Amino acid sequence: MFLFELKHVTKTFKINKTSFNAVDDVSLKLPSNGLVSIVGKSGCGKSTLLNLLIGIEKISKGEILFKNKRINKFSKKQFSRYRLESVSMVYQHYNLLNDLSVIENVELPLLIQGKRKAKDEARRLLTEFHLEQFQNSKVSELSGGEKQRIAILRALITNPEVILCDEPTGALDEANSELVMKELHRISKEKLVLLVSHNMELVNKYSDRIITLKDGKVISDESHHEVFEVDKKCEKRSKYKESWIKLFVRSLFKRNLFKIIFSFLSLLIGFLAIFIGVGFINGSEISQKEAIEHNLSIGYATVSETSYYTVNNSPLEFKKNIRPSVTLIDEYLGSEENIRIKPNLNYFFSPFPNGYFHNKRIDKFEMVPLLNEFLEYNKFYCGIAGDFFDKTITNVVVNNEFVQEIGIEKNEAIGEIISIDFSTTVSYSTKDLENPFVKDNFLYKIDLKVVDVISEFSFMNSPKIYYSYDALESYLKNEYLSSISQHLKRQVSVYDFVNEANDNSPESSYSSFLFLTRVNEYEKLFSIIEKNSKNNEKLQIDSVVYEISNSYKTFNSSFKDALAFFLGIGFVGVLFILGMVSLSNFLENKKTSAVLTCLGVREKSISKIHIFLNLTVSISSFLCAFVLSIPIQNLLNSFVSKKFGLVKLISIPFKSFLGIDFGFLIIGILITIFSTLLFTLLPIMVYKRFSISEELRDE
Repeated sequence: MFLFELKHVTKTFKINKTSFNAVDDVSLKLPSNGLVSIVGKSGCGKSTLLNLLIGIEKISKGEILFKNKRINKFSKKQFSRYRLESVSMVYQHYNLLNDLSVIENVELPLLIQGKRKAKDEARRLLTEFHLEQFQNSKVSELSGGEKQRIAILRALITNPEVILCDEPTGALDEANSELVMKELHRISKEKLVLLVSHNMELVNKYSDRIITLKDGKVISDESHHEVFEVDKKCEKRSKYKESWIKLFVRSLFKRNLFKIIFSFLSLLIGFLAIFIGVGFINGSEISQKEAIEHNLSIGYATVSETSYYTVNNSPLEFKKNIRPSVTLIDEYLGSEENIRIKPNLNYFFSPFPNGYFHNKRIDKFEMVPLLNEFLEYNKFYCGIAGDFFDKTITNVVVNNEFVQEIGIEKNEAIGEIISIDFSTTVSYSTKDLENPFVKDNFLYKIDLKVVDVISEFSFMNSPKIYYSYDALESYLKNEYLSSISQHLKRQVSVYDFVNEANDNSPESSYSSFLFLTRVNEYEKLFSIIEKNSKNNEKLQIDSVVYEISNSYKTFNSSFKDALAFFLGIGFVGVLFILGMVSLSNFLENKKTSAVLTCLGVREKSISKIHIFLNLTVSISSFLCAFVLSIPIQNLLNSFVSKKFGLVKLISIPFKSFLGIDFGFLIIGILITIFSTLLFTLLPIMVYKRFSISEELRDE
């Protein structure tokens, strides 16, 4: 039985629109052992014939039988097994893998077969061929003859049935050529050695059979020595393994260290940006809630009654606000136990009085009243440490923005005096035509002592002085309007005058104060404001914190949407970089891939080299980013807290995510693995269809 049988084999190549037959209707029968040489001029089809036999070129016509099996019908897996166990190739320029040592080159085919003692067998062969001193050397350190003999050992180590040699002595001097031919001749006693060569002297000396090609056709087939076939034992083959991949991952890592570091840093920065972005998206709502609750202005709002008037014969409608009636307040807010409605005293105690600090005028600040009940209950929660509740109007709390406005440090502000003054004229209608009005002038000058400074959410916030409404109420109850009191023949305090004023008069400020007694009631208040706004209700509630909260919420929502989009683009971008680096490595290593293919490595295993390397880079960068994001989160939160008054704005969900313990880490790694596989394989899939024979062609 013949080992190979070629039946009318033709291989056609197309260059532009021209076709030619590199191998033209070749029919041959090759035995199971002996040294068979194929000779002829350059371009006659010798190397192409070898490529057809090993399966790296496809037959155009005819068929090749190996042990009566048509190799042109082999699947990829069958071709891999065929090259790994039955056929090995030796090249003119060796095609050794320069990143591996000598012994690693020799043992590689056995590692692919999954043999445990691959290194021991490689050492045995190196010793047998007197090359053991080179086992730990780099391939680049060897002479041409030594490289060729190492290439032969690599071909021999799996004990194949056929060794294909493409110009094995073409790059060697005379002495090394003789040595290599002797070794091939010795090997051919037990195996088929199919040799392509131009050296007719060596061919005639060592060949058992010489086949001459011309223009792709066999023009002669001569036997020089009789070949006696030997019995071959059928060996049990090992399963295909992939433990050898780590050799190439290691070498690829060393050779492409700069690109790998670049990929790692790109991914690290990208992952950090994603973690911080997710932390912002996760923490912004919590932070916003805390910012609102830590803003003292949340305890104060104004409430008014809205009326609408139309003009006869006109489409215009006018809106007018007046102080709400007790009936209306009871209708909307009567059941809310933590809400207090008080007279608006702003007509006599302006929210924007004249202010002086060290005799220097202060213009931009607002006086904000709060109930003692609210301050007492929320004192420690709001961070107030001073003695605020002594029932006097003189002790006040200011915010950071006020301290910045007057140009001093926070710790310097405690105990400082802020002077304010205000004056107004009040008229009382007597309904007497001769003397229709009684007038009183009211003025005050008060020195306010700063007992504490609080940090508030600085977004759209303004300098504020917080004072006790209870203390102001007590103060105004003891300040009397003398002319009006004399006219009415009873003592009328400033507080009484406001309380008794017409709801539509300027003295009423056209509104009442609404105070909260509990911070956690603000959401209920916001809900009432929103309901009234949507339904055009009569009761209008104005809260500065609500307006700030709404503006921030709108800004925050838009920013989160934009951030999520750009984070997605950024993530795709860094993975694209990883994919391009992977593609670059793949293209640079096409020759290595071609050699591995001829050694029996499966196509998907070659891709796994790049996948394993990229997964190592991406997962390690993810984990490093995960660790680094903790101190970065703390630093950013510290900065934001001091600068904007937001606590824990960035809150990366380390412990729980989507209801899963450590879900952020688990889901993140899974997404990273999937994305890395996708962005590694897609570019390789596009470019992997390269010509193996072109890559292995002699240079």
